[in-house]
Parts: sequence; structure tokens; C-alpha cells
Amino acid sequence: MTWWGIVIAAGAGTFLIRYLPLLYGTRLARGEGRLSRFLGALGLAAIAALIVLSMSDLWWQAPHWRGGVRLGLGVMAVLLVQRLTPNVGLATLVGAGVYGAAGWVLAD
Repeated sequence: MTWWGIVIAAGAGTFLIRYLPLLYGTRLARGEGRLSRFLGALGLAAIAALIVLSMSDLWWQAPHWRGGVRLGLGVMAVLLVQRLTPNVGLATLVGAGVYGAAGWVLAD
């Protein structure tokens, strides 16, 4: 690729990085399209994935009570934050933090 080709490709890439979010941002604000539905379900999918991953401690041959306590505390934190604020991302972050902190506190 020549020097001019690199410059043109970089310019086109920079333009698209700025233009595409602007284009899709207006559609997302109106709640139209597949991307809006996808992003609307993304937070709930993240919480479900964290719960399934957290439950893996309970599936091993010798599950321990600590895994259930960690999972319960994390789920309660997610539900509490989701009830107080409509921010799914914050609820996910706080739930993961509580789960990790509980694991640290309850460690052997």
C-alpha cells in the first residue's frame, strides 16, 4: 500500500469513527432498529452471565457454603441497586464488586 493509500484509509477510518455513532445515535435515541433492542437487552444478559458464572462454584464435586453466600450477596446487591436506580450497568458493577468482596472476606 502506498503512502497516499494509507493516508486515505486513515482519513476514511477517522470519518467513520465519528459519523457512524452520530448516525446510529439518533436512531438509538428514538428507540428504532435492531441495535436499540440489542443494547436494551445487553445489561440483563450481562447480569445473567455473571449469575451463571457465579453458580459454577456450586456445581463442583464438593460445593461449599461460601459460594452460595457470595452468590446471594451479589444478587441482592444487583436487585437493590436496580431498584434504587434504573442503571443496569451500575447494578451489574456493584453486584460484581459485592460478589468479589464477599469472596475476599470469606476466603480460607
